[in-house]
Amino acid sequence: MSEFSIIKEYFENVGCQQADVILGIGDDAALVKSDSVLAVSVDTFIENVHFPAATQPYDIGWKSLAVNLSDMAAMGAEPCWMTLAITMPDVNHDWLKEFSRGLSALCSKFNVALIGGDTTQGPLSITIQICGRLADGQALRRSDAKVGDAIYVTGQVGDGALGLRSLQNNLNLSNTEKDRVQLKLNRPLPRVREILVLREMVNAAIDISDGLYADLGHILVASNKGAIIRVNDIPVSQEYRWCCQGEQAYDLALTGGDDYELCMTVSEKNENLFLALANENEIRVTKIGVITDDKKYKLLAVGDKDYCLASNAFEHFN
Repeated sequence: MSEFSIIKEYFENVGCQQADVILGIGDDAALVKSDSVLAVSVDTFIENVHFPAATQPYDIGWKSLAVNLSDMAAMGAEPCWMTLAITMPDVNHDWLKEFSRGLSALCSKFNVALIGGDTTQGPLSITIQICGRLADGQALRRSDAKVGDAIYVTGQVGDGALGLRSLQNNLNLSNTEKDRVQLKLNRPLPRVREILVLREMVNAAIDISDGLYADLGHILVASNKGAIIRVNDIPVSQEYRWCCQGEQAYDLALTGGDDYELCMTVSEKNENLFLALANENEIRVTKIGVITDDKKYKLLAVGDKDYCLASNAFEHFN
């Protein structure tokens, strides 16, 4: 089966139709028109690095887009168009059918158009480039955290890493509980809707992909600020509490990654409206700390005791 036959059969109809796409799949380049500021991001997904080899193709298709959508959410951008470059060892029709089905499901959920890409033969990897739109001045930058900002996270943190651990180890969880945390790992729901509601109240934001501790650290470095985090306020699931206990109970939530929740800073003057908007739109947000001006990054446990991490966040080449 040729490269062009694969594209026609499995990817030509993936994604939503967009009026601003002048020319999509099938030419040397796509053509789009926009009067907005564009946010552009790209991520590569590699077998046995970003997902275990046994991961279902539907889940690979879903998550390979989800991580890009999460980047758009972190910038406060509305996702619009994507390109897909897929490298695979051979043509497996069952695999391609399920992969494109998972990809298409998330495209439809967030109204994203697939407008081009490439297919090649080799070890399995998926690269997606995504574009989003936003008005001038609306972008959320890591460098805009202010002293006194409250630090909030969406949803719950730690279940993605717990899902991966449940595949590698025998955890004290029922099959239903394992399925739930593995679903958080394999089909994260990027917080695009949430940030489009809340972005006017947010100073700085980042998505939690490499771990809350490291990702918040990127905001602190870019903003030249410090932070105090109260680890016992970090929102975690009941499954997480059952599996992670003791003095280092929050290490996995802080360093595990694969959450694709948002970490945001909110000024004191905007905090009440931020919380009102979140409540009105049924968005779960939890305050976990505050931005400081001393450039120190402190983790505090109960009784204001220092919490010392025993593990590090994932990092390529480290």
